[in-house]
Amino acid sequence: NDKEYLDKLIIKYWFLKADIKNENIYYSLEGYLYPDTYEFKKDATIEEIFETMLDNTDKKLKKYETNILNNKYTIHELLTLASIVELESVGNDRNGVAGVFYNRLNSGMSLGSDVTTYYAAKVDMSQRDLYIEEINARNNYNTRSDYLAGKLPIGPICNPGIESIKAVLYPTSSNYYYFVADKNGKTYFTYTYNEHIAKRDELIEAGLWY
Repeated sequence: NDKEYLDKLIIKYWFLKADIKNENIYYSLEGYLYPDTYEFKKDATIEEIFETMLDNTDKKLKKYETNILNNKYTIHELLTLASIVELESVGNDRNGVAGVFYNRLNSGMSLGSDVTTYYAAKVDMSQRDLYIEEINARNNYNTRSDYLAGKLPIGPICNPGIESIKAVLYPTSSNYYYFVADKNGKTYFTYTYNEHIAKRDELIEAGLWY
């Protein structure tokens, strides 16, 4: 919440832009603190912790800087999508999942991602199912409602790893609009909603529903 501190970070790190200061974002640095194992001294300050993690993000993204800066989506948008891919990719085909989301964006559809709705409602996915009012809520994170049709959430919903970031930079090109993963981690892609439901029912019947 310290805007002055955020301004200093924006000057220091090429991948941090004014987007992170949007007052509707829950947590300004969500999506930018690279998930990894770190060691700190007991008296480390929060600034030291943040900047160590941001240094790691810089190191991870540097290899892809040209691709990121020349992308039609901003770095903030790319990390936002990568964060959704991170939580939606139960299977191992992150690039395919990213491709589905791009198809939805390009078609003006909502992403229809439950993980964004849980984040919007500030509910842990392990706690309970979503309520109807949460699914239909018109806010800046929930992609289940038509409020964000053809749009990304206002910001990341977790801190994505490099595999999810690479997936949004190099998505699989396809005509798929739906995906579902079984409990063994295999991802199935379909063109229509009816095909998607049929595949889900097939997995349930086979005892493979996740």
